[in-house]
Amino acid sequence: MNFLFPFLLGFTALSFQIFLMREFVAHYYGNEITYGLILAFWLLWGGIGSLIANKIKYSFSTFTLFYYSLIFFFPFSLIFLRYSRFIYKILPGEITGILPILITSLFLTLLICFPLGALFVLNVKFFKGKIALVYLMEALGSSIGGVLTYFLLIPFFSNWNSSLIIIGFVTICLFLLEKGKRKIYAVLLIPFILFLIFLDKPTQKHYWKPFNFIESKDTLYGKLSIIKTEEQLSLYDNGLLVYSYPDIINAEEAVHFALIQRPNAKSLLLIGGGIGGAIAQALKYKNLKIEYVELDPQIIKFSMKYLPEKEKKYLKGKRVKIYFRDGRAFLNNVKKKYDVIILNLPEPSTAQINRFYTYEFFKLVKQKLSKQGVFSFKVSSSENYINLPLQKLLSSLYFTLKKVFKNVEVVPGDTNIFIGSDAPVTLDYMELGKRIEKLQLNNMWVNSYTLFSRLMEERINSLYEKIKSKEAKINLDLVPISYFYNSILWATHFKGLESKILTFFSEIPKFWLLDFPLILFLIILFIIILLKRVRFYSYLLPVWLMGFTTISLELIIIIAFQVNFGYVYQKIALLFSAFMFGLFCGALLGKKIKKIISLNLIFIQFCFMVLTFIAWKFIEIKWAEIFPYIFLFLMGFLGGLLFVVANELFLKKEKNYGIGYALDLFGSFLGALTLSTILIPLIGLPLLTKYIFLANSFCFLFLIPFFRTQH
Repeated sequence: MNFLFPFLLGFTALSFQIFLMREFVAHYYGNEITYGLILAFWLLWGGIGSLIANKIKYSFSTFTLFYYSLIFFFPFSLIFLRYSRFIYKILPGEITGILPILITSLFLTLLICFPLGALFVLNVKFFKGKIALVYLMEALGSSIGGVLTYFLLIPFFSNWNSSLIIIGFVTICLFLLEKGKRKIYAVLLIPFILFLIFLDKPTQKHYWKPFNFIESKDTLYGKLSIIKTEEQLSLYDNGLLVYSYPDIINAEEAVHFALIQRPNAKSLLLIGGGIGGAIAQALKYKNLKIEYVELDPQIIKFSMKYLPEKEKKYLKGKRVKIYFRDGRAFLNNVKKKYDVIILNLPEPSTAQINRFYTYEFFKLVKQKLSKQGVFSFKVSSSENYINLPLQKLLSSLYFTLKKVFKNVEVVPGDTNIFIGSDAPVTLDYMELGKRIEKLQLNNMWVNSYTLFSRLMEERINSLYEKIKSKEAKINLDLVPISYFYNSILWATHFKGLESKILTFFSEIPKFWLLDFPLILFLIILFIIILLKRVRFYSYLLPVWLMGFTTISLELIIIIAFQVNFGYVYQKIALLFSAFMFGLFCGALLGKKIKKIISLNLIFIQFCFMVLTFIAWKFIEIKWAEIFPYIFLFLMGFLGGLLFVVANELFLKKEKNYGIGYALDLFGSFLGALTLSTILIPLIGLPLLTKYIFLANSFCFLFLIPFFRTQH
């Protein structure tokens, strides 16, 4: 039964991480910068907790107290998360700055991850120094926790209730593991858990004040919330507006500028954004049949409960066919061609959404268009003033689209509508006005009267002057630069250093982002060789690099996975589980090695070098879907094996159980912080993977002469 202690550590760690991140992005702006900050601070506090715990005098009561503190503080972290917007005076659904995200994630991860890091060391002390045993049981708990979370909790329960189920399970286990009268502590947690069950809806209702909260639902893809303000119904997904009904302006803009280019079009593919009026507007074209692709089926089902009957009839009409799948995956598999394809998704605010604004995606769209076909998407802009970040974003999108289509036009205004085709397209307001009147569309906003002011030649020329004045970078699947420009644009909404910091990094030469850190790493290697007193710490240098390498390649593989196979975040639990199961198997093998010598560490580092080389060479190739799982398993296997071997060698010299685990987490902290926020969008996946391979190669070369003199 005692083996349950380290198992529960891994089980709760990965489960809590998944649900905290899901809840965090539901209440804050959920792009990769947000994910990176949460993950980075999660790892940082875990490392600090393991370092400090090494100095804590062990007792069984102290040991179990950390488990109780973990399951006690986690629900309070969720409550604090929901009420934190009142601290920053932010309205629900309002875009949040980086600073509030940073402060909140720093505080929340402290409450959870400090005890998690400390518990690793306390588990090692409980098992009398058997670090390999603790590590492999923790990895097994994490892998099982990820699988159960994916298959049993996320599909059927809310984030809140799923978290309480995890807490309840851990409480039962603690009751079984506790001794004598101390079992009462676990018993006292049961009414606490039952009380928390009833707090979900009241806290959500309070979060959405002053708006009228109707209902919410956690899905595989996020948290949907229905809000009502006077006569308008709004659906939010992870705190961001999906649609408001009625919203005639957005509905008309989304479809008419594209469809009026081909008024006799017979087929339309609408990717996202069909709810809220877009389909109703498209159905004004009498010969048009619509195929509407929506990722999350719950968006339709949830909306059908509250939309008026008129809107429901449009969605159920004979000329409308709805598909529930990732829009890019749908395009990859569909055989037919369309007269018009409209992308009606939010701007590229995340690496996930950025996949729909890249050169590769635009090429795919072109393949699915008829000869006269038209493609269109819209981006929030500015009527009168386009600042530098917005200019860079618009330029990147324009030149990326221009690289694929012969003719590209951009409609000026608070929303810029991009139109691309190999056949002629026009923004002549007189011609477009005639077509609208001929079709008797009866539009309120996109009509012959408003087009005169919207499409004045001076306004179009002014917009093009801005878009074409800068050398633009092409937005690519593996170098998602438009997502980074959008992040800078996001940061300009707030008074602070956010925008300046992101702009600063966007202008730094690649030497300082890649070559200089690699040179610094080499200098550290030489210093370790020269300082004989710290030579035995070099056993742990590969552990630090392993932490950096594994988290970096996890992030790279996840982004490449979603490029190839569609929306990934519902599969993150499985991807992480593959890695954690690899850790378990690697640690199990390491534990079975009878005599661990330095040559073992050299060989494992060589294997890491080979694996990173494979990642570098294959990152640009379209793989089978099973490949990422196999790769993450192998990486976890080598990571678990390396951790056990390196720590066993180190512990022969010094009985410090926390430092190896801390260095692993600190390396992961650095990778999570730098890659997700800065390096991936600016440098791109192939070049980053190459430099990770070089760092592992240098570490391998460093180990050879040093350990040849030791054994």
